[in-house]
Amino acid sequence: MVRKKPSWHTEEPSLGGVEPLGGEWMTPRRRFLSAVTGGRVDKVPAATLSSVVTLDGMDLVDAHFPEAHLDAEMMARLAATAHEQLDLDTVMPVFHSQLEASALDADTWWGERDNWPAPKSHVLTDPEDFRIPNDYLNRPSFEAALGAIRLLRLRYPDVGVVGKVYGAWSVGFQLVGIENWLMMTITEPDKIHRFLEVLLPASLMSARAQFEAGADVVMWCDHANRELVSPETYVDFLLDMHREIATEIGGPSILHCCGETTDRIEYFAEAGWDTFHFESQVDAYEAKKIVGDRMSLMGNLNNSEILFSGDYDSAYEASMKVLEAGIDGLAPEGSVPLSTKMATLRALADAARDYSNAHRTNGRLVRHDPPSDPSVA
Repeated sequence: MVRKKPSWHTEEPSLGGVEPLGGEWMTPRRRFLSAVTGGRVDKVPAATLSSVVTLDGMDLVDAHFPEAHLDAEMMARLAATAHEQLDLDTVMPVFHSQLEASALDADTWWGERDNWPAPKSHVLTDPEDFRIPNDYLNRPSFEAALGAIRLLRLRYPDVGVVGKVYGAWSVGFQLVGIENWLMMTITEPDKIHRFLEVLLPASLMSARAQFEAGADVVMWCDHANRELVSPETYVDFLLDMHREIATEIGGPSILHCCGETTDRIEYFAEAGWDTFHFESQVDAYEAKKIVGDRMSLMGNLNNSEILFSGDYDSAYEASMKVLEAGIDGLAPEGSVPLSTKMATLRALADAARDYSNAHRTNGRLVRHDPPSDPSVA
């Protein structure tokens, strides 16, 4: 039987009649996992690591907030729009920040169609009062999230499935109150260390349950950016804990930290995370210079000015600039505003494909040219 040459093939086979790989030959799942751990890729992945859920997407699949937060089928349908409608290499079903906190008895407001969930009140004042409920992983927030991950794994075996965990630091914000928490880092540091000690097992249980349900990667969210704490505070309270998490989480890991984090990226790399998901406040060239090949970088695409307020062309141009910095995966910097247009978000996959086609060596693998900071001319 004569094999038909694919459209990308331009040279005669040189492997004894076997045509060489070229173009996009990896599955989205394999491509994404390779990028997370710093490996070879046939295309730079375009991904959702936070949320790309939009009001348009809710209407398209008839799955709306707030119901989709607590219904596995609706959550799975809504998460799938990232791949089905936006052609991204991943799906991510945990659209909110209340997964662990709600299951730990936080009083949660589940939001509205056009608004995100949030804690209604703070329920914890002393770490010695904290207990993980016996049915923690069977609480409604987990039933929905874990059920959605199982459905997505079944329906999309070749697409990357991303889980999301709020770490002990961020769960502490929700249970204790962010102002109380940050004040205690100064006035009662030993108490914060104890809070972290008792809260950590709940976050690790969440991560491992998501891996068991079928997640390929878990993104760990701990918000310790420059606007909240100093680099020294990160080192004092979180560096050793993050090193422990990176070895015990149970699979590939992504750290997400909102805001300006340039002055602590070195510590994130030293903690052992596979990937850092970072915001547009951080210069991508500088971040790449800091981490080298110790940790992958994903994200950096501005939400408010580029994705929400912009259009397809501006999103495509901005995506290309981020890719040229040499990052390992293109993604929004965080959860996109719900009114963002899906037509604008489609620029991410197109830009990642076009960039990769222009930087593919021997038709097979993408090579990042050594990035040159455009500010230095």
